[in-house]
Amino acid sequence: MNRRLALALRLGVIAIVVVGVWFFVRNLEWDKLGHAFASAKLWPLVAAIVLNLCCLWGKATSWRIMLAPRFDVPIKRLFRYAIAAFAASAIAPARAGEVLRVWTLKRRDGVPAAATAAVAVAEKLLDGITMLVLVAPVPWLLPGLPKWVGGSILLCSAIAVVLFVGLCIAVARTEGTGSRSIVRRFIVGMHVLRSPKRLAGAFGVIMLVWLADLGQVMLVFYAVGISLPIAAGLLTLFTLNLTIMVPSTPAQVGAFEVGALAGLKLLHVEDERALAFALLYHTLQVIPVIVGGLALEMRLVLGREPVDGASRPPGLD
Repeated sequence: MNRRLALALRLGVIAIVVVGVWFFVRNLEWDKLGHAFASAKLWPLVAAIVLNLCCLWGKATSWRIMLAPRFDVPIKRLFRYAIAAFAASAIAPARAGEVLRVWTLKRRDGVPAAATAAVAVAEKLLDGITMLVLVAPVPWLLPGLPKWVGGSILLCSAIAVVLFVGLCIAVARTEGTGSRSIVRRFIVGMHVLRSPKRLAGAFGVIMLVWLADLGQVMLVFYAVGISLPIAAGLLTLFTLNLTIMVPSTPAQVGAFEVGALAGLKLLHVEDERALAFALLYHTLQVIPVIVGGLALEMRLVLGREPVDGASRPPGLD
């Protein structure tokens, strides 16, 4: 894509995010927001941080399952890469951490870039399908929601199913054939789709990751005094993940909050308490990961790890 066009699209997305933030905060009573922060309970926030780290371990486990048996990368190393990737994506724009993980696995573990990219896409697809399985009952569990909520869930589900079926067919057709082209090597890299056992294992792990993420939402709800059922937490997860699908700002600042506020607006939560939730939940998602990433892989996260005469991995300049 032309760089000018990419920049124009990025600026357009950022402009939409800014307008969205303004829409939700324009009538805030700031003293109420301050009270919501001051009265927040501490222990649920600490528990949410622990669950966030569990989520990262779960993501590393799913990568371990999807890379095996062709590539034997220890789970502890994949956990370090996961933290480094998320930290880099939080610091740099355009989710640079995804490029970082591809680069690191190739350099340190000899995993071809096409295989890593294939696993990344497979993980995202399973991630989306799993979330949609969880949120599918939300329109029935929360009666009175606008029709577009159920329609959005149905549309996303249809897209995910079509992509999944299409990839399964593509992977089956490449079995036993040559893999010279980049596209063919990429499809072959999704060999997890040929193994029902490993696919079920990856799906199960990702389901646990989403449940842990839901646990974080409910803990932060409790911390700021929002009393809502689990279905409301699922709706909030769905809306905020919709708004961060397209990369915009580093750490998705603004887009993340707009998604959370939109979901809580549907649930009639007062704006001040909703924003307190959004900011605290986002902070707990980002700050511990940045700290952990810098502590474990500082040179990697900052793009300063030398390799073959190059000063840093691509995408982090």
